[in-house]
Amino acid sequence: MKHSIFSTILAISSLAFFLSGCCRTDCANTYIIEGVITESTTGLPCIGFDVELEEQVLENGVLNGFFETAGTTSTDDAGFYSIIFPRKNALEYRLNVSQEGWYDILIYIDPEDFYPDIPVQIDIESVPVGELDIHVFNDLPTNDSDKIRFRLLKNHEQYSTCDTEWKVLNGASIDTVFNCVLPGNTWMPYLYIDESNEDVIEVTDSVFCVAFEVTTLEILY
Repeated sequence: MKHSIFSTILAISSLAFFLSGCCRTDCANTYIIEGVITESTTGLPCIGFDVELEEQVLENGVLNGFFETAGTTSTDDAGFYSIIFPRKNALEYRLNVSQEGWYDILIYIDPEDFYPDIPVQIDIESVPVGELDIHVFNDLPTNDSDKIRFRLLKNHEQYSTCDTEWKVLNGASIDTVFNCVLPGNTWMPYLYIDESNEDVIEVTDSVFCVAFEVTTLEILY
């Protein structure tokens, strides 16, 4: 009996939610896009992120050379977003996700993916920004023949300005800082080779780069 009453209430609630969104006639001219945005490494919901859907439309058979806003929203406490927007003769859609301290996300969507009254589900993983300072300097006593070679061992591709090229430093007065941006809350492996003396010292290690902060790696030789 209790199960029957609960099922009836659930059915009525679902119907009320649907009718409040749009009637059948209105929905025929309406598209819906929705999904959940989570943090890439932890899976936690991304709350309060700005989400914008843009469209490139044909008007009187002429293609506009720019994208215009079709709808905007923000993610809720569960990282959920939903945009309901008018159906148009669009050539292309794109979804923009932005939040301070996070990498911007741009996703292009084929208009053929949309059907009236049927939500298009696009779940997104967002990546926080971290920053790495690499401070390389030689300690006393120093010589003109001092030499160190250094390189990072991981490339985060579009999410990073950190490269994996060798940096070679020579001389007695080395005090240099390299800076780059990379995904936060990730490990960055590195290698350096101290060739200042006959006994070459080779070190391979990694540093954890915290999101939203500048992590400093000190290399003293």
